[in-house]
Amino acid sequence: MKLHSLINFILFQAVWFLSLLLEGKSLLFSAIVIVLMFYLSKHKKQDALLLLKALPIALLLEYISVELGLLAFKVNPFPLWLVFLWAALLLSLNTSMHFLSRLKFWQVFVVCLVFAPASYWAGARFNVIDLGLPLWQFWLAYGAMWSAAFTFIVLINQKIKSIIPPT
Repeated sequence: MKLHSLINFILFQAVWFLSLLLEGKSLLFSAIVIVLMFYLSKHKKQDALLLLKALPIALLLEYISVELGLLAFKVNPFPLWLVFLWAALLLSLNTSMHFLSRLKFWQVFVVCLVFAPASYWAGARFNVIDLGLPLWQFWLAYGAMWSAAFTFIVLINQKIKSIIPPT
């Protein structure tokens, strides 16, 4: 892994842990990390457009999940730290998670289905999220929704990259 990708991965993980450990108290620190992620980005135009297009999709996914009873947060419909966490995740897509763009869409879906619900399960273990279903049912239902949304985000990112050349 290149140093730039490693730094991006560490910064994303920092936002993840800050969010789970500090919840609402993480916002200032997470914002600083996100600004740093954007500053260090080699794809600023692509990342900015991806944030504008994909963040609403991600937040709609979370909203629908809460409305369906798959997830519950201490703040309704979801906390601001989750918005920051999604922003950090999106800012990792062109750097430390670049490998996803080399996969076929069905492979992206499967990777997300296997791994994405684990992050929410960890959130439940940290008592920042309540899962509305038994773990295996949550993993399948939420995992399928999350995987579909994120695969669509990867598609959007590929379209953005085909329009905006790297800087």
